[in-house]
Amino acid sequence: MMYKDFLRKHLLENTYGIYGKILEMYREQMTVLNTASLFRKWLADELEVPIEKINLNSLNSVLKRERKKKASAKQEPPISSQAASVQSQPGSFKFSTPSSDDEKKSRIKEY
Repeated sequence: MMYKDFLRKHLLENTYGIYGKILEMYREQMTVLNTASLFRKWLADELEVPIEKINLNSLNSVLKRERKKKASAKQEPPISSQAASVQSQPGSFKFSTPSSDDEKKSRIKEY
């Protein structure tokens, strides 16, 4: 209930960043409703504010950002798996460890 009052107050004042906070609080509902206009109607009822006070363009921007984040998260493998794939490639450089008995070689060649 406290969150609703907070969101209602800042939404009516059109405070910067309020749509990001709405996304954090109602992320699941936004994805279920899928469109900004449907979510706007639901949010107006949920927060008991006039529908005209909810900026449809701002809601749409937040939804687009969320979809873009999800799409990029699906496309990029985690960094640890990238590192593992590089190490498994033939001829890849192997780092020495302090406990290794590797022969130390100078990289400077004298002619």
